[in-house]
Amino acid sequence: MNQIVFVGRICRDIEIKSAGENSKVVNNALAIPRTYRDRNGETITDFIPFVAWNGLATMLHKFACKGQRIAISGMMQSRKYQDKDNKSVYVIECHAQEIELLDRPSAKSKEDQSFKNGGSESDDETQESMQIAREMVDQVIDQLKEESTL
Repeated sequence: MNQIVFVGRICRDIEIKSAGENSKVVNNALAIPRTYRDRNGETITDFIPFVAWNGLATMLHKFACKGQRIAISGMMQSRKYQDKDNKSVYVIECHAQEIELLDRPSAKSKEDQSFKNGGSESDDETQESMQIAREMVDQVIDQLKEESTL
């Protein structure tokens, strides 16, 4: 089974691109603070690339922004492509299947500060993010249980 849930903040401005005649895509990353700190007491943040297609891409483009906290449910995928120097580049990213917009940055200064600190969240935000992730995981488990009984 390949099912994940991430809660974090959008790292870059949302740019929607065309992919073929009828497809839209957004490539971005989530800044996700770990639940523990380093030796110096600093928050450790992971940056997880994600891709959203079509309806999810359009929704992100219209309603989401850099610094906004979102929850993504999806699966991890790997792919390979050739860069401009014809070298193979391997990518592992989250393929979004469901996205929930959780909040918006209240001011540009708050957004800038968040990313100067490596995208760290307050302890309250981290706890709230963990609760949202748990609820989404519970929903996925319930769906899988329903599917297995059909």
